[in-house]
Amino acid sequence: MLRGGMLSRWIEAFQSDPLSLFISLLIEIPALLLALILHEISHGYVALWCGDGTAKMMGRLSLNPSHHLDPIGTLCLVLFGFGWAKPVPINPRNFKHYVRDDFLVSIAGITMNFLLFLVSSFLMVALSQTDGFMTYIFRFFTTFASINLSLAIFNLIPFPPLDGYHILNDILLKGRLRLSGQVLTGFQILFLVLCYSTNIVSNLVSTVAGSIWSGVVGFYIKVLL
Repeated sequence: MLRGGMLSRWIEAFQSDPLSLFISLLIEIPALLLALILHEISHGYVALWCGDGTAKMMGRLSLNPSHHLDPIGTLCLVLFGFGWAKPVPINPRNFKHYVRDDFLVSIAGITMNFLLFLVSSFLMVALSQTDGFMTYIFRFFTTFASINLSLAIFNLIPFPPLDGYHILNDILLKGRLRLSGQVLTGFQILFLVLCYSTNIVSNLVSTVAGSIWSGVVGFYIKVLL
């Protein structure tokens, strides 16, 4: 289970074992980027399916990390172990059914991360008794599973600009609440301050994700080992 920020663990690894840090970076950075990119691409493809091709026209269906990384969200990932990418550009006026389609687009990233968690944790357990080079593959799937689960839980928090805010808005307010880009940026900064000054968010994500991790991985162990 991913606990704490990436930065603190990287500093500790550098002080004790630089080679271990190098190997960890080769595993964790691709895992982070892949989890974030697939999260965002899933938003874009579902939006396209719902009638809005804005993400496709602006190149947001690309696997290029530079198209997706958000400065504040990436900083949260490094400091706290969870964060967000640059929101996919969406034009709701192109949706066939606004509230339904906005909900589907919002839940797409969380669904993708949770599915990736289920698949990668299954592969992690399947490879848990391997040795040699395969141990690095095992470590990648362990890291990838942990990151995806944390991202899925984190993005369910109903706070702008996270997906949970859109989901709550669509379910309870029928999509009536609209926030400008400047207001969303303000909420991002406020949320960063909240994460930095308190342990509320990190404890919430760790507790919920830890319970899911134990249940899913425990089930896979019973089935596979």
